[in-house]
Amino acid sequence: MSAQLSSSPLLKAFQDSYQELVRFIARRTGSPHEARELAHDTWVRLAERAQARDDTTADPAPPEAAVRAYVYTVAENLAIDHLRRRQRSAERFSPAPVDLDTGLTTGHDHHSTRDVADGVAHRQALDAVDAALRALPPRSRDIFLADRLDGACHAELARRHGVSIKTVEREVMRALDSVEAALHRWRGDVAPARTGRRRALSALLGLGGLSVGSAALWQAWRQWMPGYSATLATAIGRIQAQALPDGSCLTLDAASRAEVQYFATRRTVRLLAGSAFFDVARDEARPFIVSALGHEITVLGTRFEVALQDGGVRVAVESGQVRVRSASGDARVLGAGDRAFIDTALQLSAAQPAANAVTSAVAPWRDGWLDFHHQPLGEVVERLARYSPRPLRVAPEAAQLPVFGRVRIAEAGTWLRLLPNSLPVRVREDDGTERALVIERRPIS
Repeated sequence: MSAQLSSSPLLKAFQDSYQELVRFIARRTGSPHEARELAHDTWVRLAERAQARDDTTADPAPPEAAVRAYVYTVAENLAIDHLRRRQRSAERFSPAPVDLDTGLTTGHDHHSTRDVADGVAHRQALDAVDAALRALPPRSRDIFLADRLDGACHAELARRHGVSIKTVEREVMRALDSVEAALHRWRGDVAPARTGRRRALSALLGLGGLSVGSAALWQAWRQWMPGYSATLATAIGRIQAQALPDGSCLTLDAASRAEVQYFATRRTVRLLAGSAFFDVARDEARPFIVSALGHEITVLGTRFEVALQDGGVRVAVESGQVRVRSASGDARVLGAGDRAFIDTALQLSAAQPAANAVTSAVAPWRDGWLDFHHQPLGEVVERLARYSPRPLRVAPEAAQLPVFGRVRIAEAGTWLRLLPNSLPVRVREDDGTERALVIERRPIS
């Protein structure tokens, strides 16, 4: 890079805000992959401007805010041009409107006709789905439709039907199994045994699927089935940042697991283990819902952490607002700096601001730190175990000793070995094959 380019305030502003700029473009285009390509195009435009203008002159430097605004304006214009080209391409290749009764195209375009047999076949597939749902017990059908069409939370459905959240989840899975079996019968094959990973039902309809059928039925199908689905998991000692299709980002802590599904009217994440930090792109048409142990956290656009801790769920908000609803129905709205905990008795604590600067950071594990504020030693060691290559154990008599301080994750082993300097414990290596570190109460001499 020439000295002229390297000194350009435009390119410096681009470099300083690259990650944020990519998220900005992704929210405009709906595609993180396209966002990175458009960000590269933005750099090219800025570099061309830097070369065309002699930035080494003695002109006063423009305000930093103005430079940043110009960078974002260039990026937004490129995103708009990209969306226009994509729209024109879609219109060029989109099929003509279809008469649902005849299966033929309407209007005066006689050069494009619909395959009638294809239309009839897919209407039969929808009839098979409808029949499968009608054959379900009323409670199963009502729960499934409320879950998929209305986006009702599982806690609300459990209260409505007087059952547990686990029962609601089983009823939804039961309905999905029934629909999948019906589609396999329609195709003339046998539904495979479940292997823990459900096949996308839209794939059973063939390429194009219901998109060539009734617009109303296709919209209903989009409500039922996710347009995007992923299962994310991290190993011990590993942290993973995952970009999502809407420009949001999910960061998983070590030894954590989550399931992500995007529907037409909502975005959902189910936290199954560990902790996760969410940077959510605002979309008023599709709220972002995180469920954990039957509790739900709902947002439009914000940054927050959800963690499974001591049998409960902890929520901490870095910016924006979230609504926390426990499985028992209690609800709180948390703002920036607020924290809440739902315990094993389903009790939701009141919104609490951070106590001090040490504990104010949200999800400090992203930067390689763990903060503990008078937490039981058992919880602390359980947390450290996510990063330890060897097992860690705490003797019951030492599990409730309070711990206060900050631990650097990379030096957690050293911190544990120095723990006897601050607590009445001793650390020893187990004689077993696992070579676990055992923390136990120091005997009184």
